[in-house]
Amino acid sequence: MTEINAFTKNVKTLLDNKKYSIEFYQREYKWGKDQIVELLTDLEDKFFEEYEENHERSNVKKYPQYFLGSIILVDKNDQTFVIDGQQRLTSITLILIYIYRKFGNTEQKQNLLNLIYSDTYGEKNFNLNIEDRTECLEKLLNNGVYETKEDDNDSVKNLVERYEDIENNFSNELNDVLPLFADWLKEKVFFVEIRAQNDQDAYNIFETMNDRGLSLTSSEMLKGYLLSKIQSEEKRNEANDKWKNVVIKLKNEEKDHEEEFAKSLLRSRYARNIRERKRGAVKKDFDLIGTEFHKWVRDNETTLKLGNGNWESYYNFINDKYVKYSEIYLKILKDSDSSNFNKKHEAIFYNAHNYLTLQNTILLAPIKSEDTSEIIDKKIRMVARYLDIFLARRIVNYKTIDRNTLEVNLFNLIKNIREQEIENLKNILTAELNKQSEKISAITKFKLSTQFKRKVRYLLARFTYFIESETNEAGADFGKYIRIKYEKRPFEIEHIWSHKYEDYRNIFDNEENFNEHRQFLGALILVPRGENQSFGDKHYKEKVQFYGRGNLLTKSLTKLCYSNNPSFTSFIKDNNLPFKPYEDFNLESFNERTELYKKLAELIWSPSQIEKEMNN
Repeated sequence: MTEINAFTKNVKTLLDNKKYSIEFYQREYKWGKDQIVELLTDLEDKFFEEYEENHERSNVKKYPQYFLGSIILVDKNDQTFVIDGQQRLTSITLILIYIYRKFGNTEQKQNLLNLIYSDTYGEKNFNLNIEDRTECLEKLLNNGVYETKEDDNDSVKNLVERYEDIENNFSNELNDVLPLFADWLKEKVFFVEIRAQNDQDAYNIFETMNDRGLSLTSSEMLKGYLLSKIQSEEKRNEANDKWKNVVIKLKNEEKDHEEEFAKSLLRSRYARNIRERKRGAVKKDFDLIGTEFHKWVRDNETTLKLGNGNWESYYNFINDKYVKYSEIYLKILKDSDSSNFNKKHEAIFYNAHNYLTLQNTILLAPIKSEDTSEIIDKKIRMVARYLDIFLARRIVNYKTIDRNTLEVNLFNLIKNIREQEIENLKNILTAELNKQSEKISAITKFKLSTQFKRKVRYLLARFTYFIESETNEAGADFGKYIRIKYEKRPFEIEHIWSHKYEDYRNIFDNEENFNEHRQFLGALILVPRGENQSFGDKHYKEKVQFYGRGNLLTKSLTKLCYSNNPSFTSFIKDNNLPFKPYEDFNLESFNERTELYKKLAELIWSPSQIEKEMNN
């Protein structure tokens, strides 16, 4: 093996006006939501361990270094190739893009740009120079959004989804001190750069680092600790086999869920407190479980009713808690899957779509070990429905639904519903909704914008699917309306009013008023991609005939929808909904349509849905 060099480099040194390449056979960016959220949480926690309210940017210079691991590079053909570390470098780049877009026109913003995008001998490239990602990264950098196309590869689609995860989970606390955090990220977050002279050496290093002396995970250490306490060899072997079977099932999912399951189990059943949301606050149960839960279990045996000379308690924890709750967790994961919409557990799907990362933990909270499968199913559906209503109300009131904003609120919910009986659970959830200040009626003022495009599509999809489901429309499937990644012709938002102001001068006094109204939810529907583009410049009277072949919400604008459609007309009558067709679409039509959407929302997100789940 030739000479190998290793250096510690901070993010600034590693990325400033640098260009890295990736071999064609390892170009996929594979990180999922859990990994990007975990990285954000780690960075936030480490930053706030040092930050104090009186600190200025100059104070960051004294903060200690934080290491994010190693990257392996090799130089060849006048390029530097990343052999190991692409996932972290790509994710750090996405975080830098987000921070860059949050800054105004400042020197600090320009310095960040040099870490993302470089100009070398007149050639502009991103630091990870991968051709098929360039368009996506440019759009994210300049606009904060990229609309995926049918021929985009999985890496590009993952980039878009992970950037949305960053937007949804970047805490308000960090936003408040962004200049200091940006300095810390650039100057104090370090990698160990290992630079090899050739491919063979690089891969030898990679294999050595990944195949030998691997550190045990928290889950593996927890297992070792619990098994060591079981004095009966027969019971210890039995518990070990059961644990291994659980791990196999958790690892059979799209990613390794073993660690996340352990955190969800311990937080949902045993966490007593959470860190105060102020800088410098001490970590409590909820936070400690999120970092090294095996240590937390060892330090909190009394809370878990372990020990006291009773070795069987450790066996029972594995058998009655770990094994049983893993089966429930796996079912929740299945119903959260973006490619698998299950009507019976639809609310789980909706919450997962809205990036509610704590959902799995919350759904486990009310379940008792002795609950029957029927009771477990009811409890899960009731809590998921509560979360669905809670999130929808926040969305239409322009309130954030990111984890950092909601974490304390949702942790208190976990404590309130922990191991509750069905009737008590219904009363608690209903009371929580009655206390919520945000109301669904605010949906009448909800508008389309770049920032809220995904949420507008989601709301329109809920309306569309609800109507089709209630009227037993053939092929009703919520998933097809929001799956950008899987559908050949994904649905897009269609403006009922075209973009030509001159066509609507008789309705609107000025263009600004026109542009504002066409963005309101009441003036929007969903149509398949392609149709949306072809309709763009057409007047309503020209395109309404084509709406008749669309989904039921779109079709409801036409007379055709009300002919020979008894299930739909009965649905309208039973729910007293102001559906009607429109030959032309004016302000009166818009107001009527807005009222229709409001009434649909009040049906879909009614607190009575919780009791409905209880009785089904």
